[in-house]
Amino acid sequence: MSLLPGQWSLLEELAAAHASAPGWLQGDHEEGDGRRRNSAVQALARSQLCELAPAGRPELAGPRGGGWAARITADGVLALQYRCRRDQPAPAPRPAEVADPALVPLELLDSELEPLRRFLAIPGLGDARVVLVRDVVEQTRAVPGGRRWQLTATAQQVEAIGFVLRLEALAGTARAWHRFLREYGPPIRPAR
Repeated sequence: MSLLPGQWSLLEELAAAHASAPGWLQGDHEEGDGRRRNSAVQALARSQLCELAPAGRPELAGPRGGGWAARITADGVLALQYRCRRDQPAPAPRPAEVADPALVPLELLDSELEPLRRFLAIPGLGDARVVLVRDVVEQTRAVPGGRRWQLTATAQQVEAIGFVLRLEALAGTARAWHRFLREYGPPIRPAR
């Protein structure tokens, strides 16, 4: 599940290309490095971190007309931002005292709550899931004598938690994401 170093490098190249018009990075299917890059771009596309140019775009056909063209998606940008922030944990906020009893009860481990805090610490983040994740983090209550946090969440908040844990799985370890999926429902689809 974790991205390989070559995939991260390619994602960074896609982000750099995104900063300049038209935002597409082009490559070929040749032997050696071209084949590795093609494999990496296919993996990023399957993870919805980049999109491949449609077949009907001859101006984006790559070198000698036989290559690929890709550009980073919003989730790809978030994955890069998250990865940069991953090793710089944010200070823990004070948990809220009262939770709404009509919501679904959840229990998160420290290893699941920390990625949520990292996600919120990304500067200038304009993703709609920020409000949902912030509400979740603010309402968590520490379980006495353990490294667990209790909270109640809406279905949208559960989906936002799953998205952030998916980012953690891409940037580091998938253990928290897999446990969350086992405990709280079917696979959570990333936003498009």
